[in-house]
Amino acid sequence: MASVIWAKVLDFARWVIDFLRPWRHSHALQAERIHEIIQCIQQDRAGDLRQRLFGPLRLLVPDSTIQRGYGIVTKTFGQLQGTGAPVISNGWWISSIDIPLQFQRAQFGLRLQMTSGGSLLGLRFLPLHELGLAEGWQSPSYVNSEVVESEITLGKGQFQVGGTLCLPPVQTEQSRSPCLIFVAGSGPIDRDSTVLENRPFKDLAWGLACRGIASIRFDKVTHTHPKTFRAQKNVTLTDEYVEHVVDALLHAQRHPGILPDKVFLVGHSLGAVVVPKLATLDASVAGCILMAGPAEPIYCSFVRQLRYLESLDGPEAPYLGKKIEQAQKQAELADSNSLSLSTPAKKLAFGIGPSYWLDYRKFDPVGTVKTLEKPVLVLQGRRDYQVTAEDDYEQWQSALRGKDNVQFWLYERLNHLFIAGDGPSTPLEYMVPGNVDEQVIDDIAEWVLQ
Repeated sequence: MASVIWAKVLDFARWVIDFLRPWRHSHALQAERIHEIIQCIQQDRAGDLRQRLFGPLRLLVPDSTIQRGYGIVTKTFGQLQGTGAPVISNGWWISSIDIPLQFQRAQFGLRLQMTSGGSLLGLRFLPLHELGLAEGWQSPSYVNSEVVESEITLGKGQFQVGGTLCLPPVQTEQSRSPCLIFVAGSGPIDRDSTVLENRPFKDLAWGLACRGIASIRFDKVTHTHPKTFRAQKNVTLTDEYVEHVVDALLHAQRHPGILPDKVFLVGHSLGAVVVPKLATLDASVAGCILMAGPAEPIYCSFVRQLRYLESLDGPEAPYLGKKIEQAQKQAELADSNSLSLSTPAKKLAFGIGPSYWLDYRKFDPVGTVKTLEKPVLVLQGRRDYQVTAEDDYEQWQSALRGKDNVQFWLYERLNHLFIAGDGPSTPLEYMVPGNVDEQVIDDIAEWVLQ
């Protein structure tokens, strides 16, 4: 017993010395340690990598967590093919090492943190630009001239939001353009529909402006006034969207450079649920474009998303079972006849109160488009795991088959943001800067200009 205690005391002493000892290794030895860690990762030697962790961390991090963490990276980007020169910042006790990695389908970065004794304190996969090794979002290659943008304000009173009017590069007093109003998806989304390192609405606006089409995009009220808006009693889906979309329509129709009878609504994700209803209520709307539109309520989509993420077997997979069970119960309650204004918000999806979900029932996007006689364009990415081709797009097609005013486009390589990729789509994919595929820009432009 005494020998076991002394062994643990000595282990602890070594950990302390390892952590506190100033860095005295040569650059060659440091490079060797880095190479060993990269090899452990590349060869899927989770046990060996775990042995290189700083002592106390080995007690907290099982091999399975390391395996799952790297597994989700390779599922997203393919196998590691090479590494660039590490950028090393040596401190007195801790060193930070940033390494560019070349995977089959993308470049990504790795940040290592090591003790002065060479033990591993931390390991994180990050976008290259977060490590200072590359730039973030870049203007798409299909934007070949300067667009004209100006700030606008939409809404009234305490819930005003900012927006951007984007006009084609060349306009004369005689020329007027069609215009698109972009309506973003769920959550506190900004005017560019920013998701981590991607700005799909900005890509669309700039790409379409170069093809002669104006647009308005705006920050959602949940982005500009998150606390004040959520503090309101009985908030609804109508409150979240309608006022600002209607104001954007009026702004477009009054602008001297825009054709007032050629203003279209573009809804992405949850925005595609809202857009058909508004098109039926406002005769001046010329038509609508539905991008990755849910055919079922978004709380059902959320359950499917969680199951998909569990199937990827990433680091969070062991903890998703309980979350899926809870989300399923919340979805069933939101769908049931027992939902009422007295139902507690904590029992419903995303902690949003019952007035929101009762109002949601009034929108019925598929049923609404069935009655709509205006032109409708439905776009879907095959690699989208949030709104899927199998569960949502096929319902749209089945319900609307035979309607001459509805067109469909399915893009094999595109994800939820309409950015191209290969392999299974995962949340990690959104951490790599990309642009909306040019074919989507061309298809929308052709449809609008027809």
